[in-house]
Amino acid sequence: MEEVKLSIIKKAIDEKKAEDIEVIDVTGHNPFYDFVVIATIGNSRQANAIVDEISKNLALIKEEVNHIEGDTSSSDWILIDCNGIIVHLFTLQERLRINLEELLKKNLKRF
Repeated sequence: MEEVKLSIIKKAIDEKKAEDIEVIDVTGHNPFYDFVVIATIGNSRQANAIVDEISKNLALIKEEVNHIEGDTSSSDWILIDCNGIIVHLFTLQERLRINLEELLKKNLKRF
């Protein structure tokens, strides 16, 4: 089921024109989620559209967004908890500053 959810989430992000979508498989390294999806957004309107699209499409398979962290009207970083898949939407500047991909990949190598 996680692969189906992941496909739906990636498609929703892509359809709303986010850039540089990256999926990191953390299966077996974290008890709370198996995948981390990271994408770059241009603005808050795009973030809202992505959150809405993910929510709408997950509902079609009787899944839901568990929690959204960050203000979709003004934040540079939005976290969407999709029950087993965590989505991070960053503005370009924030994504470069945080460099979450590098941090996750380094931690995966340690285990």
